Amino acid sequence: MTPGYKNNSLTLRNPLEETRQLDLRRRIQASGYMLIFSMAITGAMGSIALTGGDLLQAGTLFGVAALILAAYITINLVGQSRSTPLLVGTLLLVLYFYLLLSGGVNNTGLMWAVMLVPGFINLYGYKVGVAALTAIGGITALVLFYPQFPGLTAEYDTAYRARFLAVFGALTALTALLDSSRHQTQQLLHRLTQELENRASTDALTGLANRREAYRAINEMERRNRHLAGRYTVLIGDLDNFKTINDTYGHAFGDRVLQDVAEALRDNIRADDIVARWGGEEFLVLLPNTDLRGGGVLAEKLRGRVEALRRKYDPPVDISISFGVAEGDPACATHGQLLAEADARMYRAKDGGRNQVVAV
Repeated sequence: MTPGYKNNSLTLRNPLEETRQLDLRRRIQASGYMLIFSMAITGAMGSIALTGGDLLQAGTLFGVAALILAAYITINLVGQSRSTPLLVGTLLLVLYFYLLLSGGVNNTGLMWAVMLVPGFINLYGYKVGVAALTAIGGITALVLFYPQFPGLTAEYDTAYRARFLAVFGALTALTALLDSSRHQTQQLLHRLTQELENRASTDALTGLANRREAYRAINEMERRNRHLAGRYTVLIGDLDNFKTINDTYGHAFGDRVLQDVAEALRDNIRADDIVARWGGEEFLVLLPNTDLRGGGVLAEKLRGRVEALRRKYDPPVDISISFGVAEGDPACATHGQLLAEADARMYRAKDGGRNQVVAV
């Protein structure tokens, strides 16, 4: 939630969801690369097996390569899907255990782990990937060291099996460490980006939305209400005699007054309303789904809350605010005309004696 106003239904950007979508796109892209690489290696193994006269293994490997090609085509046709990493991981796993049990070409099947380890961590992240690879490593150890394991036709000597498991574990740990560092860096960049976005849209003194963010919200409100044929209301308020407060009590006290006024406005609006610091001592309140009468009622309430702040100081200080209220009509006026109308009514409130609301 952007500092300065409550739960804002107009905020379209969800950084967490954007991050998830970006991560999903990265994993799907990685899935495509993994499938291409897997298909190339499997096809090459099939060609070698065919050259060596092992027709059964060659046919099996070519069949797997064709299955991988079909999966690759499906991924590109279907587009972005959360099931893609699961599909790719399943294919890699089936191929790995086939090569583990059969030995592959010239008993090199276990070398497929060089593909499996970075593949799983890249597809599922270092946490889920390491958990999956730990389970795969345990099953692999069982296959290699269980006497007469069913389906194991490859012949590996004991030293080779032990070295493979050591390499498998070391490769898993190293790849997980690298992915963990990438993940932490990504989170840091996300936090920094979010902080920069907040600073760009937030007034530093009051914590309210700033003028830039207010314009963005008004534009979005106008776009949405034009589509829905809805209405909204804008309040522009200006503190009365604020220069006198600064001159009498100093700018530090003036800043405190601005902060207190901001808090009073923020605490007395609805969850979907937006309050922004519009200028030096000017504030803007944007009220979705509100007509002119409702805007006037809220403006009067806010005026009273600001006036009540005088009792907060010792000795009491005369603090008041004048509001201009204007209703937006998506069928007619633009937000520029709307703001000009609210501003003109605010000055009429000033000219009429200050500390009042003008809505017509």
